Amino acid sequence: MAEHGFWHTLSSSGQADLTAAGRVEVFAAGSVVIAHHDESGDVSVIRSGMVKAVVTTADGHQVVLALRGKDDIVGELGNAAGGPRSATVVAVTQVEALAVPGRVFTSFLKYHPEAAEALHRTVVSRLVEADRDRLAAASMTVGQRLARLLLKIADRYGVPGPNGSLRTEQLSQEELAACIGGATRTVAREIALWRKRNIISTERRSITLHDPAALERIAGRHAPPP
Repeated sequence: MAEHGFWHTLSSSGQADLTAAGRVEVFAAGSVVIAHHDESGDVSVIRSGMVKAVVTTADGHQVVLALRGKDDIVGELGNAAGGPRSATVVAVTQVEALAVPGRVFTSFLKYHPEAAEALHRTVVSRLVEADRDRLAAASMTVGQRLARLLLKIADRYGVPGPNGSLRTEQLSQEELAACIGGATRTVAREIALWRKRNIISTERRSITLHDPAALERIAGRHAPPP
């Protein structure tokens, strides 16, 4: 599986300097990693675990804007744009992160132009991803969107297992529904069906994809790339 994330775009010297510039923090599942409206400009590189960027609507519903995992950077837009954050970053699982103060990170990018270019590519890639997610939301059923989401998570953060399976950190059914804009009961129904067909299996805090090809067929050949 290909290496993924901002961390792996850095040179060895860039990784060493960024490590020296930050501090390692550990967050329990459910803890806030970066708060909504925070204006510090701080960034964090996820060393282990998974986080979600969320906003809460006026009627109290939570919308998951993005999922980030090992070696991904979070807080980069707030650092670049300044002003208050537009979303809250919350730990889905226990998370270990390298936290870098905003001004220190800005200085780091000046002394490491290759890192600044890598960050630019990361931001552009995420904008393209967001466009694909919007297209998926407009053109796919809930089941198709769920299959596409599980494939995306497994491709980026999955751990290879026997017979081509992929194990990932498990999101709750409510979180999966919030990621794809579907009803929790519909997500639960799809998961139960796929378990019965041995496409996936679930355990506490993990989900295993036994037949990724079946999920690709469910998502459909014209699905936007994950």
